[in-house]
Amino acid sequence: MAANKDKLLESAQKSLKKKQVAKAIRDYAKVVELDPVDVRSRQKLAELYVRTGKNVEAYEHYEVVAKYFSSNGFYLKAIAIYKQMQRLDPSQVALSGRMAELNEKQGLIGNAMSEYRNLVGYYERNGMVADTLKVLETMRDLDAANLNVRIKLAEVYTANERADEGLAEFEAVLADLSEKNEFDKILKLYKIILPLFPKNKKMQMGLALTLYEKGDLKKGISILSGLLQESPQNADILRLIVRGYNDLKEWNNAAEISLQLLELDPSDLDIRELLIKVYFDSNQLDQALSELEEWKDAFLKADRLETLKNYYEVLKEKLPNNPLILQTLDSIYELTGEGDKLLDILSEKEEPVETTEEETLSDSLLGSVIDDIEVPSEVPSIDLELSQEEEEAIVDLPIEEELDLQLEAMDEIALTLDQEDADVDDKLIELDLRDDTDVGSQDTTDLEYSFEMDNVDDESLEPAVAERDIAADLEEAEFYIQQGLYVEAEKLCSDVLVFAPDSEECQQKLTEIHQYLHTKTEESVAESTDLPAELSTEDFPEFPDVAESVDVLTDETDKEQKVFRTDVDEQIAADDMESHYNLGIAYREMGLLDDAVSEFTKAEKDPSRYVDCQTLKGLCYSEKGEFDSAELVFQQALDSPHLEEEQRLSLGYELAGLYGSAERLEDALSCYQSVMEKDQNYRDIREKIAALQERLGIVSDSDAGMIEESKERISFL
Repeated sequence: MAANKDKLLESAQKSLKKKQVAKAIRDYAKVVELDPVDVRSRQKLAELYVRTGKNVEAYEHYEVVAKYFSSNGFYLKAIAIYKQMQRLDPSQVALSGRMAELNEKQGLIGNAMSEYRNLVGYYERNGMVADTLKVLETMRDLDAANLNVRIKLAEVYTANERADEGLAEFEAVLADLSEKNEFDKILKLYKIILPLFPKNKKMQMGLALTLYEKGDLKKGISILSGLLQESPQNADILRLIVRGYNDLKEWNNAAEISLQLLELDPSDLDIRELLIKVYFDSNQLDQALSELEEWKDAFLKADRLETLKNYYEVLKEKLPNNPLILQTLDSIYELTGEGDKLLDILSEKEEPVETTEEETLSDSLLGSVIDDIEVPSEVPSIDLELSQEEEEAIVDLPIEEELDLQLEAMDEIALTLDQEDADVDDKLIELDLRDDTDVGSQDTTDLEYSFEMDNVDDESLEPAVAERDIAADLEEAEFYIQQGLYVEAEKLCSDVLVFAPDSEECQQKLTEIHQYLHTKTEESVAESTDLPAELSTEDFPEFPDVAESVDVLTDETDKEQKVFRTDVDEQIAADDMESHYNLGIAYREMGLLDDAVSEFTKAEKDPSRYVDCQTLKGLCYSEKGEFDSAELVFQQALDSPHLEEEQRLSLGYELAGLYGSAERLEDALSCYQSVMEKDQNYRDIREKIAALQERLGIVSDSDAGMIEESKERISFL
């Protein structure tokens, strides 16, 4: 069998040299029949079928080869075969799933996500909801950082009676963005969520908070005020409104809402402290002091002694002669152990305040301790030595006036405490907020707001950008267009428009790119899987004012750009550069030159592979007959700072071959001579030069003369 196989292979090779393809096909078919596991011969047979237009037969043999490579761990080769099968029959959607799995196994996450997107597009167009969700869930698990996928998944959940899961996914994305403080993206995300969940108060409150973070406090308060009309007792909404008014320094409104909160829960010390802060900020010091004196014990029991100290120290500076402030601060310093400050306070008092007339903060703590002291039932007798006159005086006292000297000390303590309690009650200051503030009479019409976002402009949502060379970027974009690298050119032009939205030249280039991309089937898939590019007022039927602002928030410079658009190229940094490089080689061997160029473009991001990738890209362009693009790529490689001498010789040699293919014979000869000047024995350099000289009719006496002549010519190295 081996002898017959070798004869058949030899016969097939001879037939191919004679361009007898049909005979070569018969020979290879016999080889495959004799040895079914000879995947190399089977692959060659499939290629010959493709050349003769027999795609069905080619597809069958390619499938056998692909399964063999896949099952034996040759994932890159399998991917290349499946890619060829996809070209033969694009309707076979299952191929995208297989390629996605293989790319995932190889670590090419970006490529895998691209194939999964093709699946999602197909399933959506055919109404296959369950399959769509399954693929989107796979994509989410594969790349959890991809916002595009997660939001798409949430939208599909919501649109297919799984609103709870959709809302949970939206909330998870919002949480991730909040951790990164990406408020511009959060604001855009709410534009998608609110039309889907128009009655969700949590989402509306989240929108208000985002507006707070963006500095648009009034619009945030407007949203919250609308919610408050529906839920006037909602403490969370009231708290957020207080925060907004406080940041706006609208003290009366802040105080009024704080009092509403305290009516709901008078013991809420956070709101109490916020109200006190409002009084301080609005310079209503008497009101602040009254609140502090009334609630100082509660603050103390809640371990907020430091808060009390800070407030009273501020009051002492602003009201230096107030004895109540000095006395309380005196007690606070006793509790904090700041004796040096205590002496200072006492020395500043104009008139000493008798401690027996006013219970101090520290006394209030000690009182409960004294009340708990148990008086012993039997007190030891005390022997007193009295004079004769004293003894007689005691004898003369009536029986009911006899004192138990042993209990006299405890009685005096109890009397003192009772007297102090009475004094404190007499000196309590009653707080009448209506008399001292304008809160009660404040016009409440300020609380009636509409849900507006019309003043938010693009400039407030876009981060500050650095200066860049627009002309250089446009030149680079033109280079990409000339090479047919429209995706790269589109991305670069979009970036330029962020810096120079009025650039007519850039707009023209982008229009040219879109006209080309519009003809590709991938465009329809991308549009079906990406997020909506812009939202109109119809997307916000419940919130017309918000809808009006949506048009402002939408990026007008390029409506083809999608919200949270994440190109596959953005995933490249996390992928294996070597895998991209090897996959490019596999694609080139299969004749998939465009795909090979794409993979080499990804792999060249590794500096150590840049020159090799540029060289292989140049060869791909050369094989396609795109000589200008090939020359530009070779020249870029020659300008690389990572270029080694051996690579310089190789590039010069390939560039000379390129010129020869383009019939630029003099340029080819010049390049070959430059290479020979560096290495006279490089590959078949002598034969190449001799052949070119013969075609050009040049006679050379010696190699030395030829080298000398090359020095006078233009060198591309």
